[in-house]
Amino acid sequence: MTLNKTPARILIVDDQRSNIDVLKDILQDYERAIALNGPQALKVARSKKPPDLILLDIMMPEMDGYEVCAALKEDPGTRDIPVIFVTAKREVADETKGLKLGAVDYITKPFNASIVKHRIEVHLELKRHRDRLEELVRERTQELIAARNVAESRKDAAEQGIRAKNEFLAVISDELRNPLNSIIGFSSFLGEPDLPQSDREQYLEIINHASMSLLNLINEMIELAKVEASEVQLQLESFYLKQLVDDVVNDFLPLAQQKGLALSMDFQPGLAEVVTGDARRLQQVLRHLLKNSVNFTNQGEIVVRVEHQSRTGTEEKVLFAVQDTGVGIPKEQQELIFQEFTQLEQAFRRTHGGLGLGLTICKRFVPLMGGEIGVESEEGKGSRFYFTVKFLVEAGAEAVA
Repeated sequence: MTLNKTPARILIVDDQRSNIDVLKDILQDYERAIALNGPQALKVARSKKPPDLILLDIMMPEMDGYEVCAALKEDPGTRDIPVIFVTAKREVADETKGLKLGAVDYITKPFNASIVKHRIEVHLELKRHRDRLEELVRERTQELIAARNVAESRKDAAEQGIRAKNEFLAVISDELRNPLNSIIGFSSFLGEPDLPQSDREQYLEIINHASMSLLNLINEMIELAKVEASEVQLQLESFYLKQLVDDVVNDFLPLAQQKGLALSMDFQPGLAEVVTGDARRLQQVLRHLLKNSVNFTNQGEIVVRVEHQSRTGTEEKVLFAVQDTGVGIPKEQQELIFQEFTQLEQAFRRTHGGLGLGLTICKRFVPLMGGEIGVESEEGKGSRFYFTVKFLVEAGAEAVA
C-alpha cells in the first residue's frame, strides 16, 4: 500500500451507532467521518472535504443506501468516490443491484475485520492509481493543447484533427481504465482463503467480461493502426458467399434475441454461389455494422440484405445492407461517423461503450475491396448502413437459387 502524508478519509454511513462504532474501531488508521442517514451522507460527500471512500449501509429509514449511491453517482462532484456497501442483505440480487448502481464492492454482515481492512486498502490504492492516471491525462492534454496553439498557422483541417485526437485520448483513457479496474480489483479478492465459491465464480465472471471488453478495444486500436500504416493487404480466397453472411448473422442471434430483436438475412437469388475475395475483411465489416445495429436498437428488427448490383466479365459487384429500427443518427452527424476519432454524442458512448473505431475501420476496408460505404438514417426511426464489394467469379459460375 502506497504511503500518503495524510491518512485517507472514510465516511461511515449507518443508522445504527453500534455498527458505526465497530467500523470506527477497525479503521483507526484512517480519518473517519460518520453519517446516521442518507441526507447527512450526501451533505458530507458534497462538503469542502469529501471522503476518499464511503462505507454505506443499505437498510436505512427515509433514504436507503441504494438511493444514496444513485445520488452520488449522478453528481459529477461525487461520482468518482468509491462506494462499498456494508449490509446484512445477503441475496445475490441485492449485491447485483448495488454493483450495477456503481458500488465497487459489497460486504455482508457479520464481517471479518481483516477482510474489511484489506478490501478498503485495495480500493483506496485503485483510487490513487486512477487519480494519478487522470492527472497524467490532464497533463498530456495540456501538452497537446500547447502544441495545437503553436500550430495555429496551419490549415483549419489540421487544427480540427488535433482537437479530435485530444478528445479521443480522453475516451481511450476512460474506456481502458474501466475494465482494468475490474480486472485488478476483483483479481485481488480471489486470493482470499475464506472467499465463498459463489463469490469466486461471480468475480471470475466479472474479470472474464472485463478482459473480453479490453481485448476488443485493443484489437480495434491495432486494426486502425495497421490501416493508418498501410499495412493491410487483401488476402484473396474462394468462399461460399451466402454461408459467410449466414455465419456472421448467426453469431449475433443470441445477443439480438436477448434484447428481444428479430434478426434475419435476405439473400437475393441469382448471386454467385462461390466468389473470390477477402473473406476475413468482409466478415469484419459485416460484424462491425451488425454490432452497431444490435447495440443501438432496443426494439423491432434488424435485416441483413445481400443483392446483386452488376457483373462485368468475371467481376461481380454485390451490395450489402444492414437495416435496423434503432435510435437513428441525426442528419448533421451522418457525415462525421466514419471519421477517425469521432463518435456520436458522449451520452451514446456512455450507454453503448466502445471507442467508435468500427465505422472508421469499415470506411478503410471497403475501398480496398473495390467498393463504397454509406448510411441512410432518420433519428428515432432507424438506420441503413450499406456498402459494395467487387468479387471475382468464374464465367458461368453457378448462382444461388
